[in-house]
Amino acid sequence: RSVFEEFSVIRRPAGFRRRLRPGGARLSALSIALALVVATLSGCGHSAAPAPSSAQAQRAALSAYLKQVEPIRLAVNRLLNGADPILSANHDKTITPQQASLRMGALERRFAGYTVDVTAVQPTTPQLRSLHAIYAHTFILEDSYLSALVTGLAEGDTDDLPNTQSEQRAAIIQWRTGLGVLARQTGLKLPADLQVAGRGEIAPSPDGS
Repeated sequence: RSVFEEFSVIRRPAGFRRRLRPGGARLSALSIALALVVATLSGCGHSAAPAPSSAQAQRAALSAYLKQVEPIRLAVNRLLNGADPILSANHDKTITPQQASLRMGALERRFAGYTVDVTAVQPTTPQLRSLHAIYAHTFILEDSYLSALVTGLAEGDTDDLPNTQSEQRAAIIQWRTGLGVLARQTGLKLPADLQVAGRGEIAPSPDGS
């Protein structure tokens, strides 16, 4: 039974008649309605959690994005550091072009796996999605260069490799700068090594230099 049903079945002595003042019934109903409204609002006030600010949401999104993309970026840096010894050995003729091609082919296949990993990253804000699309495209360019390098080493001709380095550098700097702006707006500090991304060599040189 509801509270109102409980009140409605109270028995009164026979012949009992209650006198109501004019407007008394309306006043009682209004008082009950107001009490219910106040109780409802009070309950909502205690149960509702405050919504996070836009800056807090952006900070959380940026932090989550960095946790996804940084391990991939650092792994790729380590992988590409292994290209120079292969290319230097090929240049110095301490290994054959076929051996160099096989080793670079294995490196390129590992890089292709990281290309899939970085493409699978899905940032949660429009700004981060736009910046990440720029960064992920540099992996496509690098993979294209590495594939051409593998073929060039096997054929003994690396003179006509695609020149993707300038485009990659510009894209990485644009990505890094965009992240820097978001970090400043949200008060989040970027990893120190990320702030130098885009500087130095981007694509491995055929002579290993």
